[in-house]
Amino acid sequence: MSWRPNVSPMAGLAACTVAEMESITAQLIPLATGVVISPIPLVAIIAILLSTRAKANTFAYTASIVLAATAITAATALSTTGVESKSSGSAHTVQTVFAVVFTVGFLALAYSSWRSRPKDDAEPAMPSWLAQIDSMQPAKAAVLGLLLTVPNAKNLPLELKAGSIIGGGHLGWVSVIAYSVLFAVGASIALIVLSALAAVPSAKVTDALSATKSTLIRHNAAIMTVLFLMLAALELSHVVEALSK
Repeated sequence: MSWRPNVSPMAGLAACTVAEMESITAQLIPLATGVVISPIPLVAIIAILLSTRAKANTFAYTASIVLAATAITAATALSTTGVESKSSGSAHTVQTVFAVVFTVGFLALAYSSWRSRPKDDAEPAMPSWLAQIDSMQPAKAAVLGLLLTVPNAKNLPLELKAGSIIGGGHLGWVSVIAYSVLFAVGASIALIVLSALAAVPSAKVTDALSATKSTLIRHNAAIMTVLFLMLAALELSHVVEALSK
């Protein structure tokens, strides 16, 4: 009689239907999009691209953001994995509470962003760290990426929400990690694409990046306000759906 190991080659993977995977992916897309269009990280990488150490610093900056986003999303997902399996009633309550909390949170962030917009024709305040980018070494660029990811009050809720969605699915830890990596890469796709520009510098690209940076700084508050209102509406729809069941 041949011996068979107790651990399956697919250990860490739980039963998850195609429909459930599609549902998880569909819920993650708007969250990843929200991170993608967040202006401040884009302003930072554009400033790095216009600096004297563009190649090394953009790689360090982008890599640190992708790793941090993966860690935050995966930690949240792993801490909530299996909540649904306890009981359908408790899972329904937990999902509803999460949806209410995120609805209120996104509305608060929308209000805060709108209040922070430049009044009348006033110039928006330039972040103090922008002036230091030109003299940064790769290590400091990586730290900047972490500072714009981990304590970021605008992107952090999106990553936490993504983690709760992944953790709420019928996924094993391998799938949870895979989804977290995919979300982080998708949420950082704009930074990854912009990093590639460091390899092909040109005067036209430089002019376009400078104009884009100014536009993003000026309209940062409006962009984030619209984004958070859209996410709040999405979460509110989940609350209404949950309460109607």
